[in-house]
Amino acid sequence: MKRHLLALALVAAIAAVVHAESVPTTVSFAARLVDDKTDEVLDGDHVATFALFDAETAGTSVWNESHEVTAEDGMVYVDLGSKTPLDGNVLDGRKLWLQVSLDGAVMEPRISLASVPYAMRSASAAKADDSDKVGGVGIDGLQAKITGTCNAGQYLKSINADGSVECADDSAGTGDITAVVAGPGLTGGAMTGAATVGLMSCSSGSILKSTGTGWTCASDADSGGDITGVLAGSGLVGGGSTGDITIGLPTSCGMGQMLKWNGSAWSCAADLDTNSGGTITGITTGAGTGLMGGGTAGGISLSLTNTCASGQVLKWLGSSWVCSSDLDSNSGGTITGITAGTGLTGGGASGSVTVNVGQGVGVVVGADTIGLDTAYTDSRYLMLTGGTLMGSLTLNGNLTMGGNIDMVGRQITNRGCPAGYTSVGGTLCVETTDVCCYTFSAAANRCRGAGSHLCSSVEMRAALLSGVTLTNGLTQDWMADQDADDSALYVNSTDTTNPEGARATTTASWSRCCVVVE
Repeated sequence: MKRHLLALALVAAIAAVVHAESVPTTVSFAARLVDDKTDEVLDGDHVATFALFDAETAGTSVWNESHEVTAEDGMVYVDLGSKTPLDGNVLDGRKLWLQVSLDGAVMEPRISLASVPYAMRSASAAKADDSDKVGGVGIDGLQAKITGTCNAGQYLKSINADGSVECADDSAGTGDITAVVAGPGLTGGAMTGAATVGLMSCSSGSILKSTGTGWTCASDADSGGDITGVLAGSGLVGGGSTGDITIGLPTSCGMGQMLKWNGSAWSCAADLDTNSGGTITGITTGAGTGLMGGGTAGGISLSLTNTCASGQVLKWLGSSWVCSSDLDSNSGGTITGITAGTGLTGGGASGSVTVNVGQGVGVVVGADTIGLDTAYTDSRYLMLTGGTLMGSLTLNGNLTMGGNIDMVGRQITNRGCPAGYTSVGGTLCVETTDVCCYTFSAAANRCRGAGSHLCSSVEMRAALLSGVTLTNGLTQDWMADQDADDSALYVNSTDTTNPEGARATTTASWSRCCVVVE
């Protein structure tokens, strides 16, 4: 906040004491201190610095001194020149401007000293008749009494010779702070008067830590440690426990040496290849190596030879690499086309060529497999010119014999059960699901009509012993055995050793058929 001086009086008091070649003098200065924003009077102790310049702005300072002042009701009084004399070397007749600084803040603008007593003459000139002069300056040259004043919110810009003043508005356009508000992490602020802003208070040892949207007190938990010293370990020098410390690699190694680990510490050692002890001094590419480049100093490059003609390749001849035509030396031919032969499709004479296995009757071609089409075969086959069939052959139709089949003591059998029948072991097939409800005679006739027979007690016992699960179970199924003219056997329990039971042949019960396959 700027502070401006409202000058009330600038009165010169010249001490008419002559010493040697100069006439020292002082000028009384009085001013009132006010706040340029609030118009409040500023009291208390301050440091005022005064300087005379040869220009209204910028320019060169020709004199300056500082005073500690105490303002009462805003008024301060200073004898300018009491510390640094205002003599003829300063007040030599040129126009000067007084710049006042309060507590380090420069007041603006500078005050013109158009008619302040100056042009102090030397001691010899002072001997002349000066009864009507003050400090050698006539009455006409003195500053007239200051009669002008400035309005509230203005500052004194200059004092005219007739005592009137020039005023100006206080720094228009520089803003007007109306409040200081403490933001995140800060405390203090004010709406009026002098505002103080500081960091928020935290407990001892805490730090201010950003939450991403503000600041909060937090523990200094990075490590909790307190390094009190840094010691140089193996391979390092420097360190210390106070002040600025430096750590670095040792400078005691000889020229060209390196740091080498000896198993327990780092030490200076010669830069040697310990695997061979050799030192490569150059790389040479000889004839027939297929390489070019090399050298004995500086950065060297190695590459394949560039002496081959366009399209050639490097070819090993058994003792050296040479440039050679890119040919298939096994035949020397150049394939110009691929034609799909028997069983294949695709081919071509240019570009990328694809050949596929043709898919025909009985053959299935996959992405990477070729198999038999099970719609025509069960994956077993015999060669047309003869072969040996290993395993069983099941025929569901007619077999046409174009020659002899050597069975080698074996026979062709049909071991498959008819549809609706389940194998219970050996050649016996039992009807999977029994049917209700039939008398003994009707049950036997039903089976004969289906090309099978009513299961006997022996066959029923075999089915029970097989453990094969049949629909509805065997209980209540008729058996082909007759106990008497008016009764027949049926399965009356699940007892595999004694399942038979007798009942009247006219009783309705379940019918289950059996068939024996060869």
